[in-house]
Amino acid sequence: MRWAILAASAAVAAITADASWAQEVKREPAAQQSGSEQAGVTPVAALRTTAPPNAAANRTYESADAALLEADVDYLAREGHRAVLRNERDGLWFAAAFADDLAAGRYDDARNVLRNAPGGLNGAFSDMLEPFLIADEGNVDRAVERVDSGGDNLPQPLPEVARALLFESAGRLPEAAAVYALMIERMDTTPPGDGEPRTSEDFDRVLSASRNSHAAYRAALVSHRLGRTEEARRYYNIVLGYEPRSVAVSANLARLNAGQPPFEQPLTAVSAAGRWMLFLSEFLTQAETLQAMVAQREPSQGFASTSGSTLLQIGTLLATDSDDWRIYAAQQTLDAGGADGAQRIIDQIPSTSPYAPDAEIVRASIQIERGNDAAAAAAADRALAIAGDRWSIIASVGDVYRRIGHPDRAIPAFDRALTLTQNGKDRADVLGWRAYAHRFSGNLAAATADMRAAYEADPSVDTRLLYVTILMDDPAAWNDGIAMARSLFAEQPDSVLRLNALGYALIQRPQGLEEGYRLLWRGFNYGQMDYAVIDSLGWAYYLYGHFDQARALVERANDLSANDPNAEILDHLGDIYWRLNRRDDARATWRRALDARPDAIRRRDIQLKISRGLTTSAPRQQDLPRVSLPDGPAQRDEL
Repeated sequence: MRWAILAASAAVAAITADASWAQEVKREPAAQQSGSEQAGVTPVAALRTTAPPNAAANRTYESADAALLEADVDYLAREGHRAVLRNERDGLWFAAAFADDLAAGRYDDARNVLRNAPGGLNGAFSDMLEPFLIADEGNVDRAVERVDSGGDNLPQPLPEVARALLFESAGRLPEAAAVYALMIERMDTTPPGDGEPRTSEDFDRVLSASRNSHAAYRAALVSHRLGRTEEARRYYNIVLGYEPRSVAVSANLARLNAGQPPFEQPLTAVSAAGRWMLFLSEFLTQAETLQAMVAQREPSQGFASTSGSTLLQIGTLLATDSDDWRIYAAQQTLDAGGADGAQRIIDQIPSTSPYAPDAEIVRASIQIERGNDAAAAAAADRALAIAGDRWSIIASVGDVYRRIGHPDRAIPAFDRALTLTQNGKDRADVLGWRAYAHRFSGNLAAATADMRAAYEADPSVDTRLLYVTILMDDPAAWNDGIAMARSLFAEQPDSVLRLNALGYALIQRPQGLEEGYRLLWRGFNYGQMDYAVIDSLGWAYYLYGHFDQARALVERANDLSANDPNAEILDHLGDIYWRLNRRDDARATWRRALDARPDAIRRRDIQLKISRGLTTSAPRQQDLPRVSLPDGPAQRDEL
């Protein structure tokens, strides 16, 4: 994996330059004039769309992330103008100011932003954005030449995408189609395989899958508009190879068959710039995430990539019909802790959009995050009413009902979704969701039956991993779960995911504890930032009666999962605190576990522990097995 990661990391390092723009941005006192006011600039309406209602003009945030959590791109544009005035060198902080000037037609100001950005007019930042300014000024040919002069900063197929978007924005569709045709000819359109990548080709396909899919979709749209039916159909089918459930492709194939144009609007110079920012956002987010993995940096609350998230939110505002990206932006913002910002993003999707059902699912998740289960159920009901024959939406509705504790409504939704599936993979996915709902409600036998049926329908890696997860908790099926986990492990014994699946399943029973402990140590050696395997190993220490070592590991797992509190980890940590005679800490931690919405069996156990404490005997302390790792035999007691 390392070669692909380092290549992407080197590229993003050249583009983002100084990352300090994402840190502290709370500048002058609130009473001081903003930079936009000093410059006589008012951010355009498009960038104000998702700003908080009645937001004060002199508002401030502690960081760019804080503004993004509120989806306050209007504020980012104002701060961007201030940064230009102060001649700061803060990398993509200038993107918002540039987008604002471009959308308003302030071309001289937009070029001045690029001139003051890191690297100036000849730097990587300008290489990415100046072509779209030149096109907006009316000179598309020179804009394409500008892409050619700076295209080495980006991986394929992004330079071709930039050229084609520029031609699209000018209505020069045959030229755009020619660029896309050459792009597709050069592209490896093989989707990533099942399971984790092993070879350099596997990694390259994983890294390029999203941008290849989006690029092929643009190619399909251009051929569709030109009436080149077979070519458009071929490109749409390439997209389906990556995204078999793409609602956009389904909608446009239906329109293609009916002789109608695509549902998206033709590009303008501004919306083309927005679409380009969306492509860049995906690349930057991926590259910065890979950088963090290589550096083994601790995960932090918030966005994985502030620069990528900034371009994502700006891009959806400039490309007003980018509802698929808007769904992604809202979910990303929600996952980062910005429920209000996610709400404002998702509310930009009109009820006539093909993505309207998806938007309701995101609204339901937002309401669950807010603790408003009634509002979540209402959003799920609305999604169900407009889902049509989209089984994935109906299954998502079932999962919303499951999450808010209504299995009586979840199971019928999954039953309905099953009637609409047409292939083994889709059927296995719905059966897996239904199995999890049964498991969540405490019906282990029904969960096991569904997982056996899912495996018969589609024995993919994902299905088999869920099979292990479900069957390990069923006393009548534990042996079958272990057998499946062993087969997964045998296929790829250096996989942290598979090591954890087998190791954690084994330690559920006393006879598997020693083997499970050894496997989990091996998994921990490979994945010291993976909270799942860290928690599993900590629990193995607990079962051996080594509570201090267990505490250190499970506390670390809890810290690493802080973005999404995990009921099982918190339950484990509460038990450990109890054994260490930290009774108040134990009860407080169990209460936090309840807040994280555990399954029915765990919920009952936790409620009893809060009221009575642990009533079972503590695991007897035993000698830990010695483990042999790549650096030689060792007794790993120092954590």
